[in-house]
Amino acid sequence: MLHVLRHAPQDSSRFASSMRAMGPKQGLLLIEDGIYALLPRTTALSALQLLPASVRIYALETDVIARGMAMDDIPKRVSLIDYPTFVQLCTQYTKVLSW
Repeated sequence: MLHVLRHAPQDSSRFASSMRAMGPKQGLLLIEDGIYALLPRTTALSALQLLPASVRIYALETDVIARGMAMDDIPKRVSLIDYPTFVQLCTQYTKVLSW
Protein backbone atom coordinates (compact mmCIF):
# COMPACT_ATOMS: atom_id res chain seq x y z
CA MET A 1 0.00 0.00 0.00
CA LEU A 2 1.13 3.55 -0.76
CA HIS A 3 0.11 6.14 1.83
CA VAL A 4 -0.08 9.67 0.39
CA LEU A 5 0.08 12.37 3.05
CA ARG A 6 -0.84 15.85 1.86
CA HIS A 7 -1.67 17.64 5.11
CA ALA A 8 0.78 19.25 7.54
CA PRO A 9 1.46 16.90 10.45
CA GLN A 10 0.91 19.72 12.95
CA ASP A 11 -2.55 20.64 11.64
CA SER A 12 -4.45 17.39 11.90
CA SER A 13 -4.53 13.88 13.28
CA ARG A 14 -3.99 12.43 9.80
CA PHE A 15 -0.24 12.17 10.30
CA ALA A 16 -0.55 10.17 13.52
CA SER A 17 -3.20 7.96 11.94
CA SER A 18 -1.04 7.30 8.89
CA MET A 19 1.91 6.36 11.11
CA ARG A 20 -0.25 3.87 13.04
CA ALA A 21 -1.59 2.36 9.82
CA MET A 22 1.82 1.99 8.18
CA GLY A 23 2.87 -1.60 7.69
CA PRO A 24 6.16 -3.15 6.67
CA LYS A 25 7.06 -2.97 2.98
CA GLN A 26 4.56 -0.16 2.39
CA GLY A 27 5.32 3.29 1.03
CA LEU A 28 4.77 6.82 2.26
CA LEU A 29 4.62 9.71 -0.19
CA LEU A 30 4.72 13.24 1.21
CA ILE A 31 3.13 15.89 -1.01
CA GLU A 32 1.82 19.43 -0.58
CA ASP A 33 1.91 20.40 3.14
CA GLY A 34 2.78 16.83 4.11
CA ILE A 35 6.34 17.87 3.21
CA TYR A 36 6.48 19.67 6.57
CA ALA A 37 6.91 16.26 8.22
CA LEU A 38 10.52 16.51 7.01
CA LEU A 39 11.35 19.65 8.99
CA PRO A 40 14.45 19.08 11.11
CA ARG A 41 14.11 18.59 14.87
CA THR A 42 10.35 17.96 14.83
CA THR A 43 8.32 15.15 16.35
CA ALA A 44 7.00 14.34 12.87
CA LEU A 45 10.51 13.71 11.53
CA SER A 46 11.31 11.63 14.62
CA ALA A 47 8.22 9.51 13.91
CA LEU A 48 9.30 9.01 10.29
CA GLN A 49 12.73 7.89 11.42
CA LEU A 50 11.12 5.23 13.64
CA LEU A 51 9.33 3.56 10.72
CA PRO A 52 10.72 0.14 9.81
CA ALA A 53 13.53 0.18 7.24
CA SER A 54 11.27 -1.74 4.82
CA VAL A 55 8.94 1.30 4.55
CA ARG A 56 9.94 3.43 1.58
CA ILE A 57 9.57 7.19 2.05
CA TYR A 58 9.16 9.53 -0.91
CA ALA A 59 8.68 13.28 -1.22
CA LEU A 60 7.54 15.27 -4.23
CA GLU A 61 10.53 17.45 -5.08
CA THR A 62 8.48 20.34 -6.48
CA ASP A 63 6.60 20.60 -3.17
CA VAL A 64 9.86 20.56 -1.20
CA ILE A 65 11.16 23.43 -3.33
CA ALA A 66 7.84 25.33 -3.22
CA ARG A 67 7.92 25.29 0.59
CA GLY A 68 11.48 26.61 0.73
CA MET A 69 13.00 23.58 2.40
CA ALA A 70 16.74 23.15 2.12
CA MET A 71 17.67 20.02 0.17
CA ASP A 72 20.43 19.39 2.74
CA ASP A 73 17.73 18.99 5.42
CA ILE A 74 16.03 16.09 3.61
CA PRO A 75 17.02 12.80 5.28
CA LYS A 76 18.97 10.40 3.09
CA ARG A 77 16.23 7.82 3.55
CA VAL A 78 13.76 10.02 1.65
CA SER A 79 13.67 9.66 -2.14
CA LEU A 80 12.80 12.90 -3.94
CA ILE A 81 10.55 12.20 -6.90
CA ASP A 82 8.92 14.03 -9.80
CA TYR A 83 5.34 13.84 -11.11
CA PRO A 84 5.92 10.96 -13.56
CA THR A 85 7.42 8.91 -10.71
CA PHE A 86 4.41 9.82 -8.55
CA VAL A 87 2.14 8.28 -11.19
CA GLN A 88 4.42 5.24 -11.46
CA LEU A 89 4.27 4.70 -7.68
CA CYS A 90 0.47 4.82 -7.75
CA THR A 91 0.46 1.97 -10.25
CA GLN A 92 3.29 0.06 -8.58
CA TYR A 93 1.50 -0.33 -5.23
CA THR A 94 -1.67 -2.42 -5.18
CA LYS A 95 -3.57 0.17 -3.10
CA VAL A 96 -3.22 3.92 -2.58
CA LEU A 97 -4.58 5.63 0.52
CA SER A 98 -4.69 9.43 0.71
CA TRP A 99 -4.52 11.12 4.10
